[in-house]
Parts: sequence; C-alpha cells; structure tokens
Amino acid sequence: MELFARFDMLTEKINEMNREAVASSLPYLRLHEYTHYCDLKTFFHNYTRPLRLKREESDALFLFIWKDTLNLRGVIGEMDFYLFTFRYFKSMLYRTGNLDTPDDCVEKLDLDLFIPYKEAREREWLGRADAEDLALLERSVQLMLHPEK
Repeated sequence: MELFARFDMLTEKINEMNREAVASSLPYLRLHEYTHYCDLKTFFHNYTRPLRLKREESDALFLFIWKDTLNLRGVIGEMDFYLFTFRYFKSMLYRTGNLDTPDDCVEKLDLDLFIPYKEAREREWLGRADAEDLALLERSVQLMLHPEK
C-alpha cells in the first residue's frame, strides 16, 4: 500500500474517532494538535532539561507554552507550525560551554528573556497589559517570525 494512502486512512480513522468523541462528550485532540504537542514536548525537554526545574514549575511552563503557541497560530500565517515552534524556542535561548564547537555547548531556555515575555502574555490574556507589555510581545513575536532581522 502506498505511504500517502496509509496517511489518508489514518487521518480518516482519527477524524472518525474525533466525531465519535464529540458525540459522546469525550475529550479529543486533532491530529495536527497532537503532532504539535510531540514537537513541543521534544523542544521543551531539550531546552529546559539543563535548567533542572522542579516538576511543578516544568509542568506550568509547558502548559503556558502549549497555550501560547496554539494562540499564536493565527499570527504565523503560512509558516509551518514546526518551524514556528522551533523559532519560538530559538528566540529565547542562550548557549553555554565552548561556543566555538557545537558539540561542546548547551542551549538552554533563557529565563531572563522568557519570564518577562510570559508575564506580559499572561497580563495580555487577562486584559491588563500596558503599552510596554504589548511592545515586548510584538518584538518577541516578530523575532520568532523573522529571526534574521
């Protein structure tokens, strides 16, 4: 059987299961959201593992990033969601170790950059963001969308 035919069968089966879940009020997740979850989990693990966060902190941070990236889907336009997720993290990292040799350096989520972004985003969600918060959010999103600028 052709690979794409298998993908089509899988997609149809997942859509059927989602329709059944909606009809029976079971929780459900669309396939592209699950793929995004897997991508996000991988990036999150890679960039936060060196920080040695407590389990509760890690869970809360992951939940925020999950919600934030899903909310930003409308902003990214035609950009691939995986690429956007990659850039989301890359815009908030710092490197330690021997920076001249990629094998000897470690990339970590820069909490000095990320926490102000997170707090500004949460204030925006609550409707309490001021002009400074909105400017920070706009700069951050533009950096995620256009890292070369």
